[in-house]
Amino acid sequence: MPYLENKEIIGRILRSSILVIGRRTSEAYANVIIGNAIKELSEKYNFLSNIQVISTKYSELTDKVIIKSDIENIDSEQVGKATRDFIEKITKMMGKNAGYYFIKEIKEDLPYEYEQSIKDYDIDLDLLQFKYITEIKLSIKKRISNSEILNYSLRILMDILDKEIGKNASYEMISELVERLNINYDIFNYVTVNDVRVVQGVSSVTIAPEVNSIDSKKVGITIQKIIQEIYNSLGDTVSYSFITKFKNYFNSDYLFKLEEMGVNLEIIQLKKDLVVKNVLRSLIKVLSESSNQSYSIMLIDSVIRKFENKYSCLRYIKVDNMLYLDGKDEIVISPEIESVKGYELGRAIQNVIEDIANSLGKNAGLDFIQNFKRKLGKAYVLRIEKLGVNLHMLELKQGLI
Repeated sequence: MPYLENKEIIGRILRSSILVIGRRTSEAYANVIIGNAIKELSEKYNFLSNIQVISTKYSELTDKVIIKSDIENIDSEQVGKATRDFIEKITKMMGKNAGYYFIKEIKEDLPYEYEQSIKDYDIDLDLLQFKYITEIKLSIKKRISNSEILNYSLRILMDILDKEIGKNASYEMISELVERLNINYDIFNYVTVNDVRVVQGVSSVTIAPEVNSIDSKKVGITIQKIIQEIYNSLGDTVSYSFITKFKNYFNSDYLFKLEEMGVNLEIIQLKKDLVVKNVLRSLIKVLSESSNQSYSIMLIDSVIRKFENKYSCLRYIKVDNMLYLDGKDEIVISPEIESVKGYELGRAIQNVIEDIANSLGKNAGLDFIQNFKRKLGKAYVLRIEKLGVNLHMLELKQGLI
């Protein structure tokens, strides 16, 4: 692994921060936030005064992060402490939801060699994220009960359905689901759906307090199931925005509570471009463990180009090493990807993964697929399986080579 200097470590963290924050807001806003954080931390770490984050108004070609060479004289332990404080400060400044995704996306953006090198500076992004999530969840867990989150979730679902399909159809759908799902999900024994069409002055849903004595994970599974059932029942036009509308009703505390209960809204609805980006990022990360990131990017792009005549959907996907070298997101997905049939995209993804695995040889190919599954994560593995990608079959094939 090549040795990385203080300037390279700090510079990459700052550029990745600008990219991640800029995606959710704007690059100009990211520059201001990060510049202010550096300025405040300079009071504690004088050497941070060697860093300047400039405005984008000067030039699109100008490096937004300027670091004086004097920073190389600073002990790596101090650089590590300052960088950790910077990450924690930005995370808290962005709030609960955005803060969670900030650390996650910083980790995704960092090349493998940087992620490994910063650990030598005592910067463990997984540990920082775990610490942040634990602090938030512990505070939320004490305040929000099972009955409260279940009641709120069902009332939000009914409110969304009222607007989309009308009050009568909304009541009938929720009532039918509660009755039908009660066979396998006994949490619904504690739920009463009130017919507000004929009974005035009552809540649309009543939850028995006994539900608070039940394991919150079991309540989470029930919430997940009814959301999935409603999503599946709605037409394409309505269901496309359904999850977004549902999430918008909740503040960050409730969203963290749902997550703590095991509710995963990403599994229910994942846009194709997000699925493809996470597949490609995971492939890059796995390959970068045995080579460098530039080579991994070029290899993946060459495989995509190899199959694009067979699978036209691959023409909407580009993995550009020049963008990576410029500090930008190397993965570019055209909006047209959303119009591609799921099974076609699934076959294309499967062929790309299989071709890369075959090029590595028997033992390395099997390890590659297994490591890819771990990097991708359960939610995304489930999603690509719905597209027809069969990673288990690829594992069996590699075992037979």
